[in-house]
Amino acid sequence: MKLIEVNNVFKAYEDLKVLEGVSLSVNSGESLAVVGPSGVGKSTLLKLICGLETPDSGDVKVFTEKVGMVFQSAALLNSYTVYENIALALHNTKLTNKEKREKIEDKLSIVGLEKYIDYMPDQLSGGQRKRVGFARAIANDPEVILYDEPTAGLDPILCTLIEDYITNLAKKFKVASIVITHQLTTISRTSEHVLLLYAGKVVYEGKPSDFMVSKNPYAYQFVNSKVEGPIHIGLVE
Repeated sequence: MKLIEVNNVFKAYEDLKVLEGVSLSVNSGESLAVVGPSGVGKSTLLKLICGLETPDSGDVKVFTEKVGMVFQSAALLNSYTVYENIALALHNTKLTNKEKREKIEDKLSIVGLEKYIDYMPDQLSGGQRKRVGFARAIANDPEVILYDEPTAGLDPILCTLIEDYITNLAKKFKVASIVITHQLTTISRTSEHVLLLYAGKVVYEGKPSDFMVSKNPYAYQFVNSKVEGPIHIGLVE
């Protein structure tokens, strides 16, 4: 069942063209990695999908209201406890306080943080805050989870841990996932399909295994961290 459909979307901010004719679709249980250098429209695409932005033209359709979001910075409110931060995702539900706490404890147990339910964010490590963000994203049993660079700024061990959570949540909840990332390991370990953006356009699309060995000049340059190539060529001139 198709859960996300983006069809020929254009988006600009004044004279800056961010997306130019981007299309994609994600079915239930599928995972898509959206990759590319900084400033090519990846986060804008995510904002369009979750409804924080509207396209100038084209269509963005999400066929469910059950969407979870994992932010790059975890985006926790420092004056709220872990419980209170996650409870924000449940404010429209009819759960009693007891049912809400039990649900939040259950979600925290999935990420191994149930004993931290009454902690403040500044009492947690960066990795723990990121995992609280995961618990909040799944609080309402979503059908779609959107990840905005979930492994950014983490050491290799924490990256592996977060990647494991992404794949485990996909299996447990059968969710459709879109992962914005620069990490090659994250692409390989969490996605079934890769979409490479550059200059507002899709310049490569395929399976992660094919992406890693592709001779497509954009994919090759990105995967092999080459200075020479079509990406950023304007900065060299």
